[in-house]
Amino acid sequence: MATPSPTPWATTRYETTGAVDQFHASARVSGTNEFPIDSPADVDYYTGVVATAFLPLAVVIIIMLPFYWSFLCCRNRCCHSKKCCCKGEDGEGFAGAHPKNHWAGRIFLFGCFALIVGLNLGINNVRLEVSEGSVKVTELLYDVSDMMTDLNNYALDMNTSASVITMYADAMDCDEEYDSETDGIGDAADVISEAALSISDQISDLPDTIEDLAESIENEGAAYVDQAGLALATLGILYAAFGIVGTLCFEGKSCFFRWSSTLLAFTNAFGVLMLIIIALLLAAELTAGLVLGDFCAADVGPSNAFVAIMQSQQDDDNNEGVELIDFYATCQGTNPMTKYLDAQQAAVTNMTDILDEYKDLFIHENMCCDSSYDTDNISPDTVAASCTFYSVSNPSACTTNSVCDYNGGTNNGGCVAAGGCLNASYTGIVNEINYLALDDDGPLVGFFGEFECAEINPKLAKLINEIVCDSLVESLWWMVAVHISVLILMYIVMCLSSFARQAIYESTLDKDQEAEDVKENYANPAAHNEGAGIEVQQQALPALPLPK
Repeated sequence: MATPSPTPWATTRYETTGAVDQFHASARVSGTNEFPIDSPADVDYYTGVVATAFLPLAVVIIIMLPFYWSFLCCRNRCCHSKKCCCKGEDGEGFAGAHPKNHWAGRIFLFGCFALIVGLNLGINNVRLEVSEGSVKVTELLYDVSDMMTDLNNYALDMNTSASVITMYADAMDCDEEYDSETDGIGDAADVISEAALSISDQISDLPDTIEDLAESIENEGAAYVDQAGLALATLGILYAAFGIVGTLCFEGKSCFFRWSSTLLAFTNAFGVLMLIIIALLLAAELTAGLVLGDFCAADVGPSNAFVAIMQSQQDDDNNEGVELIDFYATCQGTNPMTKYLDAQQAAVTNMTDILDEYKDLFIHENMCCDSSYDTDNISPDTVAASCTFYSVSNPSACTTNSVCDYNGGTNNGGCVAAGGCLNASYTGIVNEINYLALDDDGPLVGFFGEFECAEINPKLAKLINEIVCDSLVESLWWMVAVHISVLILMYIVMCLSSFARQAIYESTLDKDQEAEDVKENYANPAAHNEGAGIEVQQQALPALPLPK
């Protein structure tokens, strides 16, 4: 029985995407942007990646927040004596620099906060894409793990079948003249068993390793994408909602009714916390994006980089497992399991040859042979042409070691013993071999149906090239870009809203001053006119006629 020829399968070369190129080309604080193929756990590489990823947080804490504090300090006239931070007259600072029309300030803020809402809704859509990508990754990893598990189960099933064949061979109880043949069946079964165990050892804990990776992505990825990403988008929308409400809210002259300016002040305070949270999330996104960008842009290709990662996760004793993943990821060379399958196929062929050749001798009790046939040198190839076989239950059976009637003659033959094997054992061996090597549901047929590169490589290629190095990296790039945009826009709004808030705050003061002026002018017009340079002369008014 020959080993089926493997189906030819040519892998497709991966081409880097724009997002991969952008991440890979990003400058690093330290280290290199080349993924460490030979040492995927290289500390120096990841130190440089993390240091680069935390740059936005450092900028926020070291530059943006201190500048914002100094800006507010000058706006509130609390540092007028520090000429280095405030300009203008003492006590003035930047307080006088604001738009005089509070409606213009409200419209400007409304537009900015509405834009922030839109960006955060966009983040949520990208988050859903990342979540969908992580689901596809886990599904494909589970599929690959299941296929490896199936191959291992097929190998273990081969070992079980070989053990059953060995048991039947030992229980055949044939004539000792046929010991070499029955021993040959047992030896072939041992070869199948050893090869099956070698295949199982080669697969080893690969299914568990791949499944652990899938569970890690499923659990930790879901926690980050579904919880952290959604929480940040919600906080961003909440920040903008506070700002929109503050922009549209009423502003009264009493401290109890200064709702608009108070809400805008609270929004800015909340914005400080949001800047830090966004910077922290950016650090996580940049870390993932930079590593994946370098991984996908590796000179040897992401498939070989994936093999290097799997190798780092395996025990040093399981080099064959790494070779197996390497073969399925690249489809180059020979499948490491082929040599064991060839040994099994040769053993199965050996057993079936013995069973076919010695079938009549094994299953019959004795035989009546032509007197001219040399019964001391029985050949399985010629015995059927010169002998008539009898089972133990046949009433016409001859008596062993006596003359017999051969082919209608009288006393023209000799009755000799055949194998006299147990038919149940012989039938058991035949049935087990059929299940092992020929049955569509048997282990060898099932194994050959799944072990070829054409079966596993497309799943690995889709996992690495399409999902991880395309859609997932692209989504991460958009999340980074949008979060950076939100961070910058939010900071600008926090600064400019100070001016708009002052215009809203002072708009009620201007109205109150005008009302007071009108009231004073009405109550004391002379004083008003005197102030205007107009003199009022008092004259005696004529008396009104009395009614008659």
